[in-house]
Amino acid sequence: MRFFVASLLALTPLLAADKTHQDFRKEAVAAYQRKDYHAAREATLAALDLRPDSPRYLYNLAALSALTNDTATALDTLRQLAALGVVLPIERDPDFANLQATPEFLRILQQMAAHKEPRGEVGIVAELPGRTGIIEGIAFRPRTGDLFLSDVHHRCIWKRDRDGRITRFTADDDELLGVFGLALDEPRNTLWAAVAALPEMSGFTADQKDHTGLAEFNLGTSELRRVIPLPGDGRSHALGDLLVAPDGTVYATDSKAPVIWKLAPGAEEFEKVADSPVFASLQGLVLAKDNLLVADYSNGLFTVELATGNITALSPPKNTTLLGLDGLVAAPGGVVATQNGVEPQRVLHLALTPALDRVTSVTVIAAGHPHLTDLTLVTLVNDRPTVIAGAGWEGYNPEKAKQPPTHTVRLFQIALP
Repeated sequence: MRFFVASLLALTPLLAADKTHQDFRKEAVAAYQRKDYHAAREATLAALDLRPDSPRYLYNLAALSALTNDTATALDTLRQLAALGVVLPIERDPDFANLQATPEFLRILQQMAAHKEPRGEVGIVAELPGRTGIIEGIAFRPRTGDLFLSDVHHRCIWKRDRDGRITRFTADDDELLGVFGLALDEPRNTLWAAVAALPEMSGFTADQKDHTGLAEFNLGTSELRRVIPLPGDGRSHALGDLLVAPDGTVYATDSKAPVIWKLAPGAEEFEKVADSPVFASLQGLVLAKDNLLVADYSNGLFTVELATGNITALSPPKNTTLLGLDGLVAAPGGVVATQNGVEPQRVLHLALTPALDRVTSVTVIAAGHPHLTDLTLVTLVNDRPTVIAGAGWEGYNPEKAKQPPTHTVRLFQIALP
């Protein structure tokens, strides 16, 4: 049994409580390791009760039910898992040995196999062969047709013009950290970038750990105007994504600390919008009315009321999961999200109520197409969602190689439903 493998979602608590689903997960792991499958099953049930859209918890419950000879629950749970539209390696797991030849198990395998088939209408905006970096962020400038692409490994920003020419936007001596999310502020002739030190960036040293901030560039000349560092407070930090409000305020998410930050126009210091244990790994964000819609890789989707800081967790509809979300961009009726924490990786349209208090539908608008993997962030290009694929994260271990293997980065444009 591939019990809580690291390549899948590492879940953390959604709500403060005496016992979190992370606590139950640890109990389940310990019980499984001592082969107390009944105790592991009970702990997994408790974790699943707190995180019912978790593919990993459903998978583990099915396996533990099979190990305890509860065939009916095992098959029913696998059906629930397949209904989420994800694929897990149940056919190779010996914990399902007593089920693998049954007709129902084979039907579930067929259902999962169907999830690998291409879905949605996609087109390639650009292919960038021979890349040796990690392309994370993307921004589009409608006035000129320029696309800006951030590079975590090479610690720079690239520009692709309307004729397809790629040049380095940032100067060699800017001495940036790894560059993540990008956001344009056309009225102020500014390109903002979230920067953070990670082992995947070239030249990383231990003393750079947890250094992060925002970099402000002149959009026309590419001059680095300033870098505003996030001050240390004893916690780990990494700003990963950001947006610019119409008044010039920059909002940024922290993927290591449970904080959403803002930088007021002209300010030199960050302020907190929200700091809450309900967050675990904050990612993309969208400004909607007087709220932020924020993706959390481990805990789904939230709204944050800017005036009060009140946080609302948005539950997914039945047979859907909001775990593993990364980039977000506004779209008619809701948002478009990249979901790279499940297999197959996919692009979703999330429809929301006008009050932004509920997700009414989750539609897969792209999945299963060749090369539509290693997804990162998303933006709108001529009003159509455009995502980065083949970013360079996959297959790269900075402890074993100085740079990612040479690969082709692709920009896919996706039709809305």
